[in-house]
Amino acid sequence: MTTTNPFSEQRKNEILTAWVNGWTISRGTEAAFPLAGYGYKIHVGLPGHLERYVLQGQALSAIQLLAHELSIPDTWIKICAPVSEIGALLPPRWTLKPVEYLMCKPITVHIDVDVPGAYTIQFGGDEQVVSIKALGPDGQIAATGRMALTARYAVFDQIVTEPSHRRKGLGRLLMQMLSNHAFARQADTGVLVATEDGYALYSALGWSLCSPMTAAVINS
Repeated sequence: MTTTNPFSEQRKNEILTAWVNGWTISRGTEAAFPLAGYGYKIHVGLPGHLERYVLQGQALSAIQLLAHELSIPDTWIKICAPVSEIGALLPPRWTLKPVEYLMCKPITVHIDVDVPGAYTIQFGGDEQVVSIKALGPDGQIAATGRMALTARYAVFDQIVTEPSHRRKGLGRLLMQMLSNHAFARQADTGVLVATEDGYALYSALGWSLCSPMTAAVINS
C-alpha cells in the first residue's frame, strides 16, 4: 500500500503513545514501560503473548539491537514502520505477522444514530473503558467493541462483528456510538490499530492512516 503520509514523526509518535496507553487500559495490563525514548514494553502475561514491545519507526538501530537481544518465545514486537524497512533487521527466530495500520480520526458526534430494528445495544464499563455490544433478535451477541479513554484520546479496541451479522452496518454503528460517548467525555481524537480487513472499513468511515505497523513474534 502506497500513500502520501501527512503525519510528522513527532505526531506519529504522539498517536502511537496514545494507542499504547489506551491498549493497556483496555486490556487491563500493567502500564507500559518506556524504552529510552524509542518505544514501550508491556507485560501481557498471556499464553502465546507474554510481552509486547511497541516501537517508534525511526529508531532503526535501536530496533535492530533489541530484536537481536530478545529470545523468549511468545514475545511480540510491533513497529510503527512498513515491513520493507523492518523485515531485514529481524533475526530468523522472528516470524512476521500480517501488516496492521495505525489510524486516527477527529472525534465527531451524530445524535441521530439508527439501530436496525432487529438489534438492541448495551453499554458497560467504567470511567476509563467503555464496552458496547449489539444483540441479535435471539439475544445472541452480534457485534462488540471497546474504547479506552486516555487524556484527549479515545482508543478503539476489539471491534468485532460476528460473521452471520456482517454487512448490516453494525461495525459502523458501534463505532459511531462509541464516538458519541467519547465526545461527551471531551475526547477529540480517535486512535486504533486496524487489520488488513478493518482498514477498508475505517478508511470508509473517514479514518486516516498514520503509519503501517510491522508485527512479529518469537514462536514457541
